[in-house]
Amino acid sequence: MRTHRYSSDVTDEQWASIEHFIPVCPGGQPRKSDVREVLDAILYMLRTGCQWRYLPEGFLPRSTVWRYFDEWRSNGTLDRIHDALRRKVRAKEEPYRPRTTASVDSHSVDTTSGGEERRRDDAKNVNGRKRHIVVDSMGLLLAVLVTAAALFSRLDGQPMGRVTQMFADSKYHNFRLYEWVEEHARWELAIIRRPDEARGRVLLPIRWTVERTFARLGRCRRLSKDREKTVLLSEGFIKPAMVQLMLHRLRPSNVDPEFRYPRPMAA
Repeated sequence: MRTHRYSSDVTDEQWASIEHFIPVCPGGQPRKSDVREVLDAILYMLRTGCQWRYLPEGFLPRSTVWRYFDEWRSNGTLDRIHDALRRKVRAKEEPYRPRTTASVDSHSVDTTSGGEERRRDDAKNVNGRKRHIVVDSMGLLLAVLVTAAALFSRLDGQPMGRVTQMFADSKYHNFRLYEWVEEHARWELAIIRRPDEARGRVLLPIRWTVERTFARLGRCRRLSKDREKTVLLSEGFIKPAMVQLMLHRLRPSNVDPEFRYPRPMAA
């Protein structure tokens, strides 16, 4: 049993909101491991970027944490938790905002040697993989793909809910893509272009939501570089990161107070 708590740990209130999504042990037998401790270990690795074998003393064995993580990723447990929290965030913050629009973008990250599906992105001077995400109008995740190939060839069949219009930047402007969307997609693709007279960094309307989501994911050191051997594992860590983000939006934690510089002493 751990005695030291970390700011990445879920609070009692946060855990109570997702505990019922964890499947029971086969046969109804009591579990030998505390699944809350498993989730805390996964979130700790996300925030700190540590390797499996370097989990601090007090956490469950790395083999146990890995087994549960792989099981939850494969059987859809993480997906169910993520989707349920997304609905709760929308209902709490923007219950009347339209749910028919979404934004898509990609972000290139370096990978370690030996991983599958890696190539050089000359535009970003990165030798690695691309993370493609689709977010709704609030920046909440709808779909994620990690690949070194084209995005839209793998978007067919991804659940998009009520989305009827997808916003993207000018790099998605090509006729082959338009043909694919017309043949396979149930939504329209709208390209938002950068103004010709703009100088420096410009926040494009509507699309800034997906940029903000990438920035928030970047707070997790595990995601600052793609260290996973397979793209399935790379995709598997995105959902827990969004789960942690949405838990804090629904039920903020006071374990890690906001940093403030000390005030100077009065003379």
